Amino acid sequence: MLKTLRISNFILIDSLSLDLAAGICLLTGETGAGKSIIIDAVLAVLGGRVATDLIRAGASRANLEATFALEPAPALRALLETHGIEPAIDGELTLSREVTPRGSRCRIEGQLVPQSALKEVGEMLVDVLGQHENTLLTRSREHLRILDEFAGGEAMAARSEISRLYSKILALRGELASLERTAAERERQRDFWQYQLAEIEAAEVTSPTEAADLKAQRLILANAEDLKRDLASAYERLYGGDEVPSVTDQLDGVLSTLRDGAEVDAELAELADSVEGALATLTEAAREIRRRAERLEADPHRLGELEARLDLLRDLLRKYGPTPEDMWALAEQIRQDLGTAESDSSRQEAIRADMQKTQTALELLATRLTALRSAAASRLEGAVAQELQDLGMKEARFFVAFKPHEAMASEGAESAEFMLAPNPGEPPRPLAKTASGGELARLMLALKTVLHGEDGTPTLIFDEVDTGISGRAAQVVAQKIASLGSRSQIVLITHMPAIAAIGDRHWHIEKRISEGRTSVALDLLEGDAVVKELAHLASGDADSPAALSHAQELLDKARSFKTRAGSPEAARPDRPLTPGGKRK
Repeated sequence: MLKTLRISNFILIDSLSLDLAAGICLLTGETGAGKSIIIDAVLAVLGGRVATDLIRAGASRANLEATFALEPAPALRALLETHGIEPAIDGELTLSREVTPRGSRCRIEGQLVPQSALKEVGEMLVDVLGQHENTLLTRSREHLRILDEFAGGEAMAARSEISRLYSKILALRGELASLERTAAERERQRDFWQYQLAEIEAAEVTSPTEAADLKAQRLILANAEDLKRDLASAYERLYGGDEVPSVTDQLDGVLSTLRDGAEVDAELAELADSVEGALATLTEAAREIRRRAERLEADPHRLGELEARLDLLRDLLRKYGPTPEDMWALAEQIRQDLGTAESDSSRQEAIRADMQKTQTALELLATRLTALRSAAASRLEGAVAQELQDLGMKEARFFVAFKPHEAMASEGAESAEFMLAPNPGEPPRPLAKTASGGELARLMLALKTVLHGEDGTPTLIFDEVDTGISGRAAQVVAQKIASLGSRSQIVLITHMPAIAAIGDRHWHIEKRISEGRTSVALDLLEGDAVVKELAHLASGDADSPAALSHAQELLDKARSFKTRAGSPEAARPDRPLTPGGKRK
């Protein structure tokens, strides 16, 4: 139950606090007095969309807060637990919303939450029914949702699972299509890839320095004759000279001289050792020069092989390089792509099998949901027919018409549309084509009465659902709302005196101008003020004896059928006074 609604700096409201109670809480006022602002505030604090231009001019922010009295409700408590919220006061829950030019902040029990969480919790606490919902009845896509809600938990769970399975099939279908497109592209590329890979692998390039090494070898072979001649000359000068003493011969003479001198000067022995080491090093170098010269032969065939190999490497690196590492990376990517083609083929088969399995599960579940819907449709038709009879549409016939889908859809195998035959002898037709505004209002009230027995939302807000009705129809609508008020809290906005008479607490809303600014204000009416307000609603004249008498008659009738309905407020001692001042 909604206990308190606090609003500040919201559109035309400076500051307003509304303390509500059980039963029927009524708001009346002239057209344009600001009743819609109250509803907008409630919708906002329940997580609905809110624009920043709703902040009152001159204010930096708007604040909205609603405090609810909680009955033990496992579903609500479970939802709060999922968001890590524990009510600060046992049996109470506070929702709030702060709106600034930059956006809004949503809180539950002072804890910041996403707008979606506020909306999810709000929908479990309050159900708002207005002219917009009457219009929704003309939209057939809403009818299946209403039917499934009426069918109950199993149907809603099946619908949710069908939606999940349907989404899964769409995702699998999309993945399969993507794989098939990729596979087709790979198939077109396969021969080219295999050619590239074969060319790279055939080259057997194993070292990133091969080209440099080959170039060095080619340079040597291309200059073999000159290099052999130079090495022979170097050898002769270093070791094997005949006409001119070689370096090693001269160094050997130096060593002999130093050894002789060392017999006189012992310190020369170390120098002799150094020269002897150098002689050994030069002798080995001379031998290596000779070996190199002996191995070095001009080899045109080998030079041709090197040239061919270098041409091959240049061609490969031009196409697949520019470096050997790039070429090897390309080869590995080709191997992966060719391997992926095989794995993709296996994945396609797995997807097709999964799709078939999911489709089978989807069809079985849809068949079950169709049966649940059919049974629920029969119950709903009977229940709504009874409510419509109570609402003065005794001859009206209400039907649920099913239309099978050509292919499975996210909501199942069929759509549903509510049909109405308001008068005898007429065939049932879609609501958009047959129902008047008053009939839509009563049908919505009938549906809400039936569905409320299923969901048990603690608070119902009726925003001028009486549009398009009058006379006897207004009386029966009043009785129906009063019956609902005996089970739930009702916040009721109306212009109809017959409906306003059922209020347990009555506020008058109006716009007031102070210091050049317009504000919305609420006044709690009691006693004669209630009678005068009803008289004003009925005739526009709050002081007319006839209007006052009619207003009191409406109150008496309302009190009578509310007592029969078991309203907790019907027998309050502070009920409105008669025009003469005596308490009824």
